[in-house]
Amino acid sequence: MKLLLITDEVWNDRLHGNNVLTNWLSGFDGEIAHIYCAPGLPNNPSKGTKYFRFTDGGMLKSLLKRGYRDGMCVTELEEEETQVAGTTDMTNIGFLRRYMGNTLRLFKSVVWRLGKYNTKELEKFVTEFAPDIIFAPRFATTKMLRLERTVQDIAGCPMVAFTGDNEYSLRKFSFSPIFWLNELILRRSIRKMMPRYRMYYTLSLEQKEEYEKRFGVRTEVIHKCGEVPTEIEKTVNDPIRIVYAGKLYCGRWKTLAAIGKALDTINADGVKMILDIYTRDAVSDKQKKLLDDGKSIFLRGAAKPEDILGIYQKSDIALHVESFDLKHRLATRVSFSTKIIDCLASSCAVMAIAWREHSGLTYLEREDAAICISSVSELAEKLKEIADHPDKIDEYRKKASACMERNHQRTEVQKKLYQSFEDIISNQ
Repeated sequence: MKLLLITDEVWNDRLHGNNVLTNWLSGFDGEIAHIYCAPGLPNNPSKGTKYFRFTDGGMLKSLLKRGYRDGMCVTELEEEETQVAGTTDMTNIGFLRRYMGNTLRLFKSVVWRLGKYNTKELEKFVTEFAPDIIFAPRFATTKMLRLERTVQDIAGCPMVAFTGDNEYSLRKFSFSPIFWLNELILRRSIRKMMPRYRMYYTLSLEQKEEYEKRFGVRTEVIHKCGEVPTEIEKTVNDPIRIVYAGKLYCGRWKTLAAIGKALDTINADGVKMILDIYTRDAVSDKQKKLLDDGKSIFLRGAAKPEDILGIYQKSDIALHVESFDLKHRLATRVSFSTKIIDCLASSCAVMAIAWREHSGLTYLEREDAAICISSVSELAEKLKEIADHPDKIDEYRKKASACMERNHQRTEVQKKLYQSFEDIISNQ
């Protein structure tokens, strides 16, 4: 099988430690070519993969400089370049993202809609590879949808897409008219592209059902995969140790702060339970005060990916949280964080805290795989129940492991994905 990938990000496991491409395609028995839209060079286990790169800066330059067209084959994987995280990428300009995010998004959309591709080199790259199928795991944007359409026109082969985010629904929250203009432009582009997809993968059952009903496109759920944790004897720590390893963005830090407040009450007459937070994210003075009280909640800083499993093995509960702010609730409603699978594979009991419609929470509830909390008002009661009955931790640890074995074994998830590719190719 010849598989052509189209993604927004570079396939670099140093920059993107939870890379879903590595998760799904490690050990892939076939040839891979990859078109991506970011600065930097690949760094991943896939050997012999061919790469073609576009960038924000290159597309902008194609509008400003006569005769320039963006797009080039990537052949020299120099060590120093693999560290490039996209300093000229418009999405990585922190000040603009924070204060002009919607305007920047619209500007970027216009640049990628009007920018000039190096069509000659792109056609050469695609036709020489001659893919059997195109796979586009991404969040849909006008930038990516135009590229998908262009590449499929050249390749003439079937295409499969994947999203893990709320890209089409208008159940979102913003007072910005530019935000809604962006949304309407994107929805129009998605509707036009839908008939081109032979399969649309999502991370959540809710989004699968929405897309099948609205577009009539064949849709399936696929999750991150991993290794089922080895059965080991674990003794519950005293105090009970909860671990959160992840980002603080999208209001997650507020949920963690609420946990700290609840633990402070539980630990009033003696420390029974603590929360350790491992994150690479920078924190403000206000966040540090709320997330590190020296008694119940602690900021431990960054941990290397290879060290996280050892941290989990010494802990009791692996924690996943989402925000309860309206804006973030709606933005992440159909998201399914890859961290949930990490938690299930951690050898810990799993605790998930999110609003009741969040797809990750509803999944864990259906599978009876985690201690699920759907409101901040439940936090103190649920945590106290665990503190008073630590035997529940071993019960939920076994449930998490069973869910991992049922639904997320690497061999089974990859087999499902590859088989769908083969069926589409054979039935085109």
